[in-house]
Amino acid sequence: MYEAYWNLSQRPFDDGAAPGFYYPSPTHQASLLKLRYLIEQNKGIGLLVGDHGLGKSFLMHVLQRECQSENYEPFVRLVVPALNARETLAYLANRLGANIKGSDSSDEVLLALEAKLKELAAQKQHPVFIIDDAHLLDVEQLNLIRLFLNLHEDGAGRFSVILAGRVDLLAKVKRLKSLDQRVSVRMALQPLSESQVENYISHRMETAGATQLFDARASQSIWELSQGIPRRINQICDLSLLVGYVDQLRTITPLEIETAADEILCVKE
Repeated sequence: MYEAYWNLSQRPFDDGAAPGFYYPSPTHQASLLKLRYLIEQNKGIGLLVGDHGLGKSFLMHVLQRECQSENYEPFVRLVVPALNARETLAYLANRLGANIKGSDSSDEVLLALEAKLKELAAQKQHPVFIIDDAHLLDVEQLNLIRLFLNLHEDGAGRFSVILAGRVDLLAKVKRLKSLDQRVSVRMALQPLSESQVENYISHRMETAGATQLFDARASQSIWELSQGIPRRINQICDLSLLVGYVDQLRTITPLEIETAADEILCVKE
């Protein structure tokens, strides 16, 4: 709606923005490099943790884009792990192309998955399995993931598993020592600092084709109101650009930021 007014090629603060909008904050870039290491060195499993809104899912999209040209595929993603242990494994196997029947037991699913992994290995492919909201996995599901990783250790094929979730995922995995000992990398995303928030906004605006429209005081207000959480930054900036468009402004000031934040908070309440 407001893109033409601000001379933008696209909306810069959409949650589903293209990976080109990725801003490499220190913790995000360090996590991305560790994930690349996990995959490229065939290390098995890694954990990515952080509170809601810090960009775990977006980082997975950036990772997938970077890996597309290097045979690290297919990327198989389970967004909501609301399945039982056997269903979780069957879902991942079916997404990989294994022929799984509804009556197959967990052992049969593992055998079919092993055969498919060997087939993909012969084609020099390296699947990557991503489970979002992994802090919701129960002990049975985590234990089945451990059994799945046995295929990796037995040389059935090259593949990687990434569990992404809230910080309590670390403690949950730690209680299952046989799985915890297999984890090669652990990464924790952090909120952006005040200077990083300003750079984040500038980067997204420039990627969308515009110069900085938020004055320095506005950036400080965004940092204070968002607590450095990218999802909140996106919400506040997106709505403030709409407010500026409606009021026919040339720059965004703290007044528009506060107006947008008030509306967002009212909706949440």
